[in-house]
Amino acid sequence: MNCGAVSYCTSDRENLCQQRQIISMQPRQGAFAELLRMPERNLVAIPEAMSYLNAALTEPVATAWHAVMRAQAASACPLSEAKILVLGGGAIGISTALVLASFGCTNLLLGETNALRRETVRKTQVCELYDPINDAGPEDNSFDIVLDAVGGRATREASSKAVKPGGTIIHIGLMDSNDGLDIRKFTLQEITFSGCYTYTMKDFRDTVEALHSGKLGDLNWIEQRPLSEGSSAFLDLSQGKTAAAKIILIPDH
Repeated sequence: MNCGAVSYCTSDRENLCQQRQIISMQPRQGAFAELLRMPERNLVAIPEAMSYLNAALTEPVATAWHAVMRAQAASACPLSEAKILVLGGGAIGISTALVLASFGCTNLLLGETNALRRETVRKTQVCELYDPINDAGPEDNSFDIVLDAVGGRATREASSKAVKPGGTIIHIGLMDSNDGLDIRKFTLQEITFSGCYTYTMKDFRDTVEALHSGKLGDLNWIEQRPLSEGSSAFLDLSQGKTAAAKIILIPDH
């Protein structure tokens, strides 16, 4: 939720409004609350035939959609011609790969340390995969665009090494905020580094359409569980014990 009055809000950059309030963060409750009060302007209608399961993916996928839009705007190389690296195979990472593929990117590599998640990403058939812990890393200075869906020191170091001169890094993840960037390389080789925060309402609406149209694949990387198993679902996700990038909780009947 944004104020609607400042220049960010009137130029499709409302995610940068300093008065914004995020649903599910104080002072606004999220959907696990017994009652939820939602500003009308935050509501986005979904097509009548759209699956609620697919609709539930709009929020995480919209973050990936926004990241790809940032990459498209910042890169000197078209997405369809670019060699691209995605770091992280969770909900944002796999979504980023799917959005990139929908924009014609075919030269795509994704790094993920969890074997279960790698297998989930593999089933999408949109990218090559590697294990950043046990496999040889990507060649230095070889990628036009790197999208970091983890946002930790190790992935920032990997991004700095992998991006080629004149290339672009999009930093999405928020694991930590310390170290990892090769500022000297960025300066000498004119690397574009861009932060990427959530999404705009346009991104959100475009994501609904993409999910509904099937542009992002069959979305078989989710898992359904009853709401009563919510605690174990969160635990399995945090401990990397599930192959699913996202678990949808269904209210018990």
